[in-house]
Amino acid sequence: MNKNLIIVFLSLYSLNSTAKNIEPTLTYGIGERNTTVDWNIAGNLQGTSPNVISELIWQDIKSRQVSVGSIWTEGDYFLQASGEYGKIYSGQNQDSDYNLDNRQGEFSRSVNNAGKGYMLDLELNYGKSYIVSPKLKVDASLGYSGHRQNLKMYEGNQIIGSASLVGLDSLYQSNWSGPQVGVGMNYKNDNNIYSLNYTHQNIDLNGHTNWNLRPDLKHPVSMTQTGSGTGNKISAGYERSVSNFSSLSLLLSRYNYSASGTHVFHTLSGDPAQKLNEVNWQANDIKLIYRSLF
Repeated sequence: MNKNLIIVFLSLYSLNSTAKNIEPTLTYGIGERNTTVDWNIAGNLQGTSPNVISELIWQDIKSRQVSVGSIWTEGDYFLQASGEYGKIYSGQNQDSDYNLDNRQGEFSRSVNNAGKGYMLDLELNYGKSYIVSPKLKVDASLGYSGHRQNLKMYEGNQIIGSASLVGLDSLYQSNWSGPQVGVGMNYKNDNNIYSLNYTHQNIDLNGHTNWNLRPDLKHPVSMTQTGSGTGNKISAGYERSVSNFSSLSLLLSRYNYSASGTHVFHTLSGDPAQKLNEVNWQANDIKLIYRSLF
């Protein structure tokens, strides 16, 4: 995460805060996430020969999530920080290669187990709340976040072609990071709070692979990906107070990210580059969150 941006957020918060008025809370969450990641590349940097030569899809990637966070509020201003880790326990990967444009002439396809790996999310936001009515509040924020998918391929099954997949234990890791803006709405009715939040992020993508069955490639970094794109997250929540100092929430979230750029093969004889047509990441998760005062 960009250290200068963090310093800016902390400085802005300190300018609007006095220690005696700060109201800190802690959050702890558990949940479940279902993730899909796919990417494809062309045969060269110009995006031709063919326009899609290789495509990989990780789908139905299920992970158990744990999160921890903190929110500091003073008057109308707030600073929010959170981290989340997920351990993958189920999923499937498909790896296809093509000779012709538009995914024609498929000459290789493998279907592989993808039930290992992890997810990681880190986030920092600074914002202000606007009281619209005694029951309705609107939040606006600026922030920075990073998201990682550490995905595996193992126990391979060659469907098309004759490649040997004995000992398959390969890795693909994607890292999405960048500044973000957010807007949220909270409606309070007695001890219940209903929330809807939207975040838009400009991202830099950095990814790499370790293709363990490719002796012509370097290890542990066989290929790298760099690119840029955008991402959106929308969340809907229901929160109910359970005491004067704590509450329980149910939060549903949807992630939708996409990027394009350059894909580089790190071979023993050089580093040829090809067009990275697209990388896509979608995820749905559900979390139960406990929130309490310090």
